[in-house]
Amino acid sequence: MNTEPGKNKSALDQAKDRFRYSTVRPLTLICTLFVIICVGIMMINSVRDDTERLRVRVTDLSISREEMARERDKLQSEVSIAETDDYIIAKARQLYGYMMPGEMRFVIKNPEALYGGQTIEMYVVEGDQP
Repeated sequence: MNTEPGKNKSALDQAKDRFRYSTVRPLTLICTLFVIICVGIMMINSVRDDTERLRVRVTDLSISREEMARERDKLQSEVSIAETDDYIIAKARQLYGYMMPGEMRFVIKNPEALYGGQTIEMYVVEGDQP
């Protein structure tokens, strides 16, 4: 049997031997390291950008949550007030123009002349209660 390297071996075995016993050229090593470093930097920047976008999204969502909490508190207070008779009476007067017995309503047809061009809400003037 022939044990000398390179004799009676297939081309694949010879390539394996060359790869196994050869050293990596410095230029190849530098280029490979450069590519690895560039890919790493790009991945770090991508993660940093994604993190910043998520941070902005979390801030927006927390602001929205605070606004919704304020709206919920406002609605809860409105619901608790809505159960009172005074609130129901005020809404009936405001929305439907209802009046209590003995009250008089004044309708102002030209509020600009009366209030100097400022827009105002129409109020019901209450008279003597029976």
